Amino acid sequence: MSNMSNWKNVNNCHRTSKNCLNWAKEYLKEQSANLIAEDNGICVQINDLTECSGDAELNQRKGKLIPIIDLNLELTWSGNTSDDNEAKGTIKIPELDSGSEGDFDFEITVEEENDSKRPIKEVVRTHLIPLLKEQFKNLGNDMVETHSKDVKIESSQLGPATPPRAVTPIEPSQIHTASTPPRPATPTTSNSDTVKSSAQKIINTTNISEVVELQTSADQIYETLLDPGRVAAWTRSRPDIFRHVGSVFSLFDGNVTGTMVELVQNEKIVQTWRLKTWPEGHFSTVTIKFEQASDFTRVHINQEGVPIGEVDAVRNNWQSYYWNPIKNVFGYGALI
Repeated sequence: MSNMSNWKNVNNCHRTSKNCLNWAKEYLKEQSANLIAEDNGICVQINDLTECSGDAELNQRKGKLIPIIDLNLELTWSGNTSDDNEAKGTIKIPELDSGSEGDFDFEITVEEENDSKRPIKEVVRTHLIPLLKEQFKNLGNDMVETHSKDVKIESSQLGPATPPRAVTPIEPSQIHTASTPPRPATPTTSNSDTVKSSAQKIINTTNISEVVELQTSADQIYETLLDPGRVAAWTRSRPDIFRHVGSVFSLFDGNVTGTMVELVQNEKIVQTWRLKTWPEGHFSTVTIKFEQASDFTRVHINQEGVPIGEVDAVRNNWQSYYWNPIKNVFGYGALI
């Protein structure tokens, strides 16, 4: 989890934020207090919320309020049967986030678990957990309703947005070069390319392609990938990104950087793209195309110039740091 700061209207960029973690702790404590479930003579209840850590923050970007929630919870419970068998333990929720919508993974523990206590544990799983999910499902909406007045600034009070920085567009001949010696490379395969810099230093590269289906429209995905407020929500960090061909971008605290090469609204994004750990000066080229279907959008990603040996890491990064958080935060589909 990232450590988010509490900042407001930085550099007059039409974005505000409020840290709501303390409020979230009290909200969840109140919502879970004394929840009781019964079944076949077994009674179980929530005793206390003993841990609530992580992030609960409300962000505004150009009038849009976005709750960012990523919490780790632990609650204590107790129960008994009609014949006076007793049990107690914990419920651990490792990730209650903005996209949970009343659903989350959980782990139930029982102190000194044995056969007589297992029926009590089962009632916790089948009857008490659903009550918790019902109580927690409105966390994001209630956070917006409670704190919107502290975050929202009317558009009439906002100054002009900071203009994009002027940069020199990258020429195609500059895209796949490296100025430092590459790491030892695996022999090239039939679908890989050999890239040389002006010093004839060689980086063996290959291309990767992916297709992701998101349950929203093409224009919403386009906005999600380029709008700084939305990008801040799914990257959980302050992005440096502009909708301007030739502008540079920086995501994940500088771990992903590049330049906007081509922007076709709601249809295509082309950018140079590199990981911080790649050989200095080496960029791949990413082309993202949006194919609108009846009730979802196919996102076609083609990435040229990925260093040999980095393919698995890059594929994982797209899934774990782009598409899964986007689905999670904005509700665009189940996680893969």
